Amino acid sequence: MKPLCVSFFEQDPHVAEQVLAHLQNAGMKGHHCENPQDLAAQNSHHNIDIVVLDAITLGEQSLTLAAQLAKHPELRVVMISPAADPEERIAAMAAGADICISKPFNPSELIAIIQRLAARLPRTLKLGWTIDPVRALLTGPANNAIDLTAMETVLLTQLAMAPEQALRSDALELAIWGLSDFYNNKRLQVCVSRLRKKLTCRHGPEELLATCWRSTYQFVPRMQFAPKR
Repeated sequence: MKPLCVSFFEQDPHVAEQVLAHLQNAGMKGHHCENPQDLAAQNSHHNIDIVVLDAITLGEQSLTLAAQLAKHPELRVVMISPAADPEERIAAMAAGADICISKPFNPSELIAIIQRLAARLPRTLKLGWTIDPVRALLTGPANNAIDLTAMETVLLTQLAMAPEQALRSDALELAIWGLSDFYNNKRLQVCVSRLRKKLTCRHGPEELLATCWRSTYQFVPRMQFAPKR
């Protein structure tokens, strides 16, 4: 099993060095970030499991980042805020942080918190794709979440539940629109076409949503349903 990957923000190089050393001693892989661009660059090459956001380093950006990261079911977020500001810690939790601790902190305590959060990670989901119908998200192996429309969510949910993840177009039309005046194949074709463009834009030219036997659609890689949080 690959080591747990932790990205953390810290403006003090001495503290950053301490955190990195503690992560390595605990068998984890640490990535020090100085700005959000560093995190984006690291996430494009690594499967990040936990992100530690330092509110003092990031300022107001910490809440924006917490909200963005909360959309990824495979990620856990730790927020570090000033000890004298309980309202900021409450705001961090509301934005999407899993836990909030005060600064200054003990690096050993931070490692213990990370390990506790890691035990709650859906580790098996790293191997494939997950569909979250409640949050309308499709997440790939690299933890890249794609926002879905209501129609795309129903389409992928139906495929995930079907044998071989394949369904005839008439079954998908019925699931999406029911018996209504909008029941027609052209609307399904448009929905599929737009979804394919999203997938290609985010995950390259590999065919993920295939057309089989003219009237059947199949999501080729295996999908799983995201666990309830």
